[in-house]
Amino acid sequence: MSLKNPIILALAIAISTFTAFNSSYAFADALEDTAITAEVKALLISEKDIPNTIGVTTKDRIVALNGIVDTNLQAHQAVEIASSVNNVIDVIDTQLKVKGSSSLMADALITAKIKGKIRRLYTTRKIAEGYNLSVETTDHTVHIFGSVARALDLDTVVASANEVKGVKSVKTNIKVMSQ
Repeated sequence: MSLKNPIILALAIAISTFTAFNSSYAFADALEDTAITAEVKALLISEKDIPNTIGVTTKDRIVALNGIVDTNLQAHQAVEIASSVNNVIDVIDTQLKVKGSSSLMADALITAKIKGKIRRLYTTRKIAEGYNLSVETTDHTVHIFGSVARALDLDTVVASANEVKGVKSVKTNIKVMSQ
């Protein structure tokens, strides 16, 4: 290119600078998306009652979750975890499906009985004040999420849930607040 046309030369320099600038931003964005994806996956794997089969992709800091979970509680927890990661703008959960129960009424009754038992454990002072638990049952498998004040409370809640007629198993993701 000759100096005879300085406008074309300036335009060519501007275009190549802009392209390089945008490419570095695109690369940085891709790195940030990769880091977000890795962090969300690691956090999901660290949760006790969330299947490690949940897929995670990130594009422009928007996380998309996909896969099948056993309960609505698991789906909500997965979205909450993904949303908690730094720099995440939004979480899309339209491809995160909840497995249907083949015994909806029996599961609803089991859930109600366990919630009642937990309330009774508190009113009879068998678990400490400050518990915050959510219960959901799918195909006679009970899922309990939340927190309790003491490790003893965790054991008491699980034992009580296992006593309910029709319960196949109890899966928990309960944090002990004071250890």
